[in-house]
Amino acid sequence: MSDAKQTPDSVKKRTPEQIEAEIARTRAQLTDTVNELSDRLDPRAQIDAAKEVATERARTFADDVSRRDPKALATLGASVAAAALLIVLRWRRR
Repeated sequence: MSDAKQTPDSVKKRTPEQIEAEIARTRAQLTDTVNELSDRLDPRAQIDAAKEVATERARTFADDVSRRDPKALATLGASVAAAALLIVLRWRRR
């Protein structure tokens, strides 16, 4: 076995144009990846996405309550009771 680095025949036979095309493809993929990561890590985009999710969940919950879904009504009742308890406890502290 020789100390020289062995390369596959397909790599040895590539033309400069093929190498340049591969570099261009790799560069385009890298650009796409960087842009996607930048979008994912953008605080404004994250806030907007969270708002969309919260708005959709609120709409769904409101629809469930209006249809008198027992689970939604129980959740609403428990939330109102918890809020009332917190108000009373805070009021009693004063």
